Amino acid sequence: MDIYSSVVQKQLGKKSKPNKEKKDGNQGKAKNKKVVHDLFVQGTNDSSIVSKRSVEILYHEVEASNSKPFFHHFVKKSPRRTPVINRGYWIRMKSIRMAIEKIIEQQPPEQRINIINLGCGYDPLPFQLLDDEKFQGRNLYCIDVDFPELIDYKSQMVRMAPELTLLIGPQLCEAESKTAPDIVIRTANYATMGCDLTNRELYCEQLDSFNANSPSTTNIFIAEVSLAYMTPETANLIIETSSTFSNSHFIILEQLLPAGEYHPFGKQMINHFKKMEAPLQCVHTYPTIADQINRFCKLGYNHVNAKDLLGCWDMVPNDIKLKVKGVEAFDEWEEFIFFGHHYINLHATNQPNVTVYPEPHCALYPPMNNATTEYAMQNQDELSVDSHRKFHSCLSFPDASFLTCGIKQSRLSDTIQLKLSSDKDVLIQTPTDFKGRVGAVSVDTKSGSYLIGGRQIPGIGMDEVWKLHHTGASNYTWELKSSLNSGRVKHTAACVNEEDILIFGGSSGETFEYYSSESNNWFKLDYSSDSISLEGLESSKLIALDTTNEIYLLGGMIYDPAGSFNFSSTVYRVELDLRSKKVTLTEILKHESLARYGFNVVNNGVKILVVGGVGKTLYGQCDTIVEVDINAKTVSSVRVKDNFWRESPVFVGSDVILRKSLNQNWIVGGGVVCYGFGSVWGGVVNINFGDKPSEQLEIQQ
Repeated sequence: MDIYSSVVQKQLGKKSKPNKEKKDGNQGKAKNKKVVHDLFVQGTNDSSIVSKRSVEILYHEVEASNSKPFFHHFVKKSPRRTPVINRGYWIRMKSIRMAIEKIIEQQPPEQRINIINLGCGYDPLPFQLLDDEKFQGRNLYCIDVDFPELIDYKSQMVRMAPELTLLIGPQLCEAESKTAPDIVIRTANYATMGCDLTNRELYCEQLDSFNANSPSTTNIFIAEVSLAYMTPETANLIIETSSTFSNSHFIILEQLLPAGEYHPFGKQMINHFKKMEAPLQCVHTYPTIADQINRFCKLGYNHVNAKDLLGCWDMVPNDIKLKVKGVEAFDEWEEFIFFGHHYINLHATNQPNVTVYPEPHCALYPPMNNATTEYAMQNQDELSVDSHRKFHSCLSFPDASFLTCGIKQSRLSDTIQLKLSSDKDVLIQTPTDFKGRVGAVSVDTKSGSYLIGGRQIPGIGMDEVWKLHHTGASNYTWELKSSLNSGRVKHTAACVNEEDILIFGGSSGETFEYYSSESNNWFKLDYSSDSISLEGLESSKLIALDTTNEIYLLGGMIYDPAGSFNFSSTVYRVELDLRSKKVTLTEILKHESLARYGFNVVNNGVKILVVGGVGKTLYGQCDTIVEVDINAKTVSSVRVKDNFWRESPVFVGSDVILRKSLNQNWIVGGGVVCYGFGSVWGGVVNINFGDKPSEQLEIQQ
């Protein structure tokens, strides 16, 4: 157990003992409740600091100017977190550093700069800044602020670390500086300040002793998920008070609910902090970026702008992104994008002509018109724990449906039946060399269903192609077919001419390839266009319309080796010339709601429903599902009904079962790891054109 955990547990134990003195009942209960709440809030920093230590160990060489480790002085545990948690904490810390650096760069060379970390916990940010070569010659003064008990222990740890005492220098005597209560360490460039931030008078007195009211001082206040646990009224008083100091800047990083409290990630996040006895309080009053900007404008700041953490990731230079990419295998982009949309990094200031985010925040697209077509939508079943899986593949036959591969705790290689009441039980024969995989694509043809590509480890696509045959009676058998020309993962496929297959895209920038069932061979198709520049897309969708035999391509992440997030918002018509082995693309329509990744599609031959996925915005009740009308060239909102939305449907990592003979569709499975808040899983959802719901689809274990 590190010292931080022991401090919190010791204090909780102390407060839980019965008080022998008689007190006024209501006053005593209220005070004790606040003390316990404060201690649980302090406890949230325990897992956070361990996660940051995990990032430091893995990522310390990403940026040479900040390669020296400091977290080990405050946390001895160093378990390795999962890649998505590591990547999430890295961008959290990086976004704050980028904001601080941009403010410092715009200050006069001689300006004193107070960097005031509110609710600092055991974060070593001051030592990282003071040690950074780019700030040598700058007049930085770092002030750590937190509960008095925590500051006492942090101060002890700083004094016990020679590397830190050398960096901050000796303690100043009273004659060398102004005095104020509860300042434990005070050197020429660093201080620790114990303060209950709800005590406005003490807060102002302490900061005044650091020349915070001088015009020659710039004050940068940082609140990294420290005000989020307070009531809005309490937190707002701290923000408003901070705005009164000279050249005040406020950087706040805290949670958002951009799609409301029923979004699966948001719901999981809220429940996580409730279970920790430290519920988030401000996020319900200020759930969106626009709400937070308005909040700070009303609290004394003239210039306010913000981005979510996905927007902050876009600001990271490409050379740094490439270094981050090389740290550890990672392809959980859906989960990272969900996380990024649920955290804000806001900059507010009353100092003119200093900006962190120059472009004003605005919505990605205006509200859409509602679709006129009626759709039946029903959450049929929550899958049992044994049936949970994501990034699997579904296969459909006229009178049978299957689910194969995917991942739960580990990769799965089984094939199981998804059964309607009219279906017969079947026997599935799976060869011993059929490997578990994720990110494969399935495509149904007249003679059977194919499973193409996928991966076993991140970044390395498989070239295997398997076909599931109906071999008579109730028997189905997997057969290995001709391999792809190169491995692919997170690609897309469509059936052509009843038996052939067209594939496109993948995580390595691949383009078009064609499978001839007659020759059992794959060959590449040449794509060239003077008017359309299309790199490979990851997790896009090829859609073949039965009514017209036309093929369309939409969505997906535009291939970028550095890992930038740019999504295709265009619907293309795909035309094949198999004699010359060429593909021609024609742009049909564009809409930013289609710029998404990891989604599903269903169609009725004329209209296409785009369901779920992730993108540059977080999809909510009105745009998680959108309708694309190919003939009218329009995109419309399919609003999810209230009772269905409250069940927090997950449409990421899922796949579609289609029974053409019944004209019925089901979206099956899926799920995401919600940062460090736990996992959420999809069930069985039917979405049909018209008002008739689908039959019940059951998973046969």
